[in-house]
Amino acid sequence: MVGCCHTEGMKNRSPIRLQHTEEELRHSLACAKDEAHKTRIKAIIHIANGASHEEVAQRLMVNKNSITAWVAAYNEGGTDALDLSKGGRPKGNHKWDQSIFDDLVKEIDKGGRYWSIPLMVTWLKEHHKVEVPESTVWYHIDRLDYSHKSARPHPYKGDTKRQEVFKKGGS
Repeated sequence: MVGCCHTEGMKNRSPIRLQHTEEELRHSLACAKDEAHKTRIKAIIHIANGASHEEVAQRLMVNKNSITAWVAAYNEGGTDALDLSKGGRPKGNHKWDQSIFDDLVKEIDKGGRYWSIPLMVTWLKEHHKVEVPESTVWYHIDRLDYSHKSARPHPYKGDTKRQEVFKKGGS
């Protein structure tokens, strides 16, 4: 069924152009795999049944602007266009060559230097001309069973009275 639902007071909103019967919309709702997609289809069903964007936003506890965007997406591509989260690795998210991390490990294993994640990032930039995010370096180093050690606090170095106060939780 193709049609157009207009309601009074539709300022600043594009009307919905129904591309499916209510039965087809409910079938799409039953087949939707994630809750966000289901919510978008529910919004279209409510609007197709005459509810305003404001009413639907309140019912589904979402922003009114989201409803407007979902109607526009539905008008363009039907219920498939409402599946906005495709999942998986985003395009452009870099896959790193394992050999750069192997080189880093060889350098770390030489010893004689304290290594931190920022130092590793700098080393990779200098030696391999790549800018690897700290979280990625952390992930690869952790996978190789290297341990993370942090400096222990040394409160009030050398002043044993102040150290005892610190240990007791005083100031």
